[in-house]
Amino acid sequence: MAFLQESHPDKLNNRQLIHQRSELATLAYCGAIQSGQTHMEAEQVAIAELFLGLYFSKYDMLFVVLSEEFSDTVSEEKTSQYALELLPLCETVFAKFSLGDDFADTPEYRNLYSELTGKIGEYGL
Repeated sequence: MAFLQESHPDKLNNRQLIHQRSELATLAYCGAIQSGQTHMEAEQVAIAELFLGLYFSKYDMLFVVLSEEFSDTVSEEKTSQYALELLPLCETVFAKFSLGDDFADTPEYRNLYSELTGKIGEYGL
């Protein structure tokens, strides 16, 4: 839950997602044990399943842009609140990119960063 709270607060109350991910992680763990992996290896398999598709966070991306580009107008105390409020307003920008777990390591990350900076600027921050 801490991971969702920190990186995906918009998903924190999505009980279906939480239940589904828990079930998948449990099945992955059991499958790994049945196939002869150690408990440590099975735990790694379960964690990978639990967080699959959640390593890149739109919320975190907005938080970084606000912190780095709008620190003069957005106080540290308000950054988290604004990032959460901006999520639905920036969906059209996010939709232009193929966001995956490794997106932050791609050249497209800088393009998204720039587009989000422009979009947030349009809102007068």
